[in-house]
Amino acid sequence: MSDISLRARSPWRAPSRAAEGDLKVVRATLSRSLSAPFIWGFNPIGEKYGLRTQVLDAITNADQQRNIQTGGVEVGSVGYQSAAAMAEQNIGNVKIIAGMYVGGQNLIMRKGVELRSWKDIEGKKIGRPPGTYAGILFTLAAEANHVDISKVNIVNSTPAGTPELAALKSGDLDGFVLWSPIVDRAVIDGYGYYPACCDIGATKEFGAGNQLLAANTEFLKDRKLAVTFLKAYVEAMDFYEKNPDKTVALVAQYTGGSPPILREAIAHSRWSYRVDIDNAVNVAKQGPKFGFTKSDMSGKVPAYFDLSYLAEATGQSVEQLGTYGR
Repeated sequence: MSDISLRARSPWRAPSRAAEGDLKVVRATLSRSLSAPFIWGFNPIGEKYGLRTQVLDAITNADQQRNIQTGGVEVGSVGYQSAAAMAEQNIGNVKIIAGMYVGGQNLIMRKGVELRSWKDIEGKKIGRPPGTYAGILFTLAAEANHVDISKVNIVNSTPAGTPELAALKSGDLDGFVLWSPIVDRAVIDGYGYYPACCDIGATKEFGAGNQLLAANTEFLKDRKLAVTFLKAYVEAMDFYEKNPDKTVALVAQYTGGSPPILREAIAHSRWSYRVDIDNAVNVAKQGPKFGFTKSDMSGKVPAYFDLSYLAEATGQSVEQLGTYGR
């Protein structure tokens, strides 16, 4: 059994210098990705606040949401469409309390296939994984840029990445939509590129938001603990943002990813503790079209955000924290 598989079977404990018994444990659920190295590597910062994290890895937003909802963990990542899904399911014990990850999913094209504008994508063969947020953002961005989607040769691709990379390299696909660090492998290996014209996260209406930090409301009842956790969260985010070599080394450790590919991926994404509530509302309006909700739940989305804890932790206003920017 490989070291990677061993790590996947047991909860991750980030390196810590303090005696574990002296620290309050905050359980978190995350995917093994670039979305939150500051939680995977939380403990060196968190111990200053009397905290440490224990991470339960989960692949999908739905799995992560379920872990938070059932009380299996205190905090975790959810997607920008998750608030709408929770509203439709009448879930009342999960609140989104901070931002996390922006970007990190995009369109990649095969070298030699020129894309000067969004309209140039018409007639191209593009892999799009159905049911994924990356696929949703691609479609919304293309439509916002006046692409006739019916003229794009859309192929239902998988979220795995390996067959998509092979198809791109062989010429079976002109491009595909997926997340980092999969798409970045094509760039590093020399047969793919990010088209400058066509960033799927560049629309004002829907944005590039990817992951958000959510918490179980039982955890939030201890306001002092929740605010202290967020202070450490913001400091850890800042630390890893300012120390990219440490970030790459950490992410390579818990994902098994290649450092050159991870560095390329980091160049196309960022972390932010702020959120964009308007983007989440606008995405929710598209729920029935894409099937992540049966009806428009956008009116209920703002109530799933509680940024008051983050405001207390940072000294910024709830209004400031509800839009992007640092």
